[in-house]
Formats: sequence, C-alpha cells, structure tokens
Amino acid sequence: MSTLQARSQAVVNVPISSVWAIITDITLLPRINPGVIKATGTMNESNAVRTCEVENKGRKGIITEKLVEFVPGKRMVWRVESDTMGMSKMLLDTQFSLLLETVTDSSTKVTAETHYSPRTFLAGIMNGLVMKKMFARAQEKILQNLWTLAQTQ
Repeated sequence: MSTLQARSQAVVNVPISSVWAIITDITLLPRINPGVIKATGTMNESNAVRTCEVENKGRKGIITEKLVEFVPGKRMVWRVESDTMGMSKMLLDTQFSLLLETVTDSSTKVTAETHYSPRTFLAGIMNGLVMKKMFARAQEKILQNLWTLAQTQ
C-alpha cells in the first residue's frame, strides 16, 4: 500500500470542463509536466496506458504508467508500471493523482498528490531528505504550468 508523500493545490480560473480537457490531452502533457519530453498513449479512458520520455538533470529515460482510477471530470490516478530511471528500484507502488473540484462556475480547485512507499531502508532515508521535497516541487510546477496553459486556451 502506498503512502501519501506530497500534496499541492491550486485554483485555476476556468471551468472544470476546461481543466479536464487539458489534463486528458496527451499532446499537452509535455507542456504541463516539466520532466516530460514526449508522451504517447491515451489519457482519457479507464486502464489507459501512457509512455513518457523524460529528462531529469540531463538523464533521459522512459516511464510507463497505467490509469488505475478514472472518474471523468473529477479524478485520475496514474500508477507507474515501469521506468528506466531507477524510480521503481527505490519506490514501491508509485501513483500520481489529480482531483478536480468546482469552486465556482468559472474556477476549479486542482489537487495533485504523489503516493508511494520507499522500497528499502536507504530509500526511506533519501525520501525524508530529498525525494518528498522533489515531488512537491514537481507538483507545484505542474499546477503552475496547468494554470498558465488554462489561461491561454
């Protein structure tokens, strides 16, 4: 069972349907997620699979994720199935989720969460020192990019 490690929230000044359209469009993922260079697959149906070419501090790799929870217009949860960056060696049951809530007819609260469990004792130490903060910063950047993209759509 994975544990909540990071949670970030933002209010986007567009209707929930507009936010949903953005976060389910695979072509927009590289503009939203700062580490993604290219993404293929689908993001708008249950059990969808997406493959992301990523770059982190000069290291390139591939992450494959499966959409394990999908509530249209409200929630999506992606679970990491495999990766070439070494994340799966350190973390168990890694999941990324987005939850949308209507604030008003023209604004949406977006909550981003990262869940996982450290796989080893050393990974647990690294998690406390570095990884939780790294995931929180990534979530903040994703929400900032989503906000910017939503304002220009």
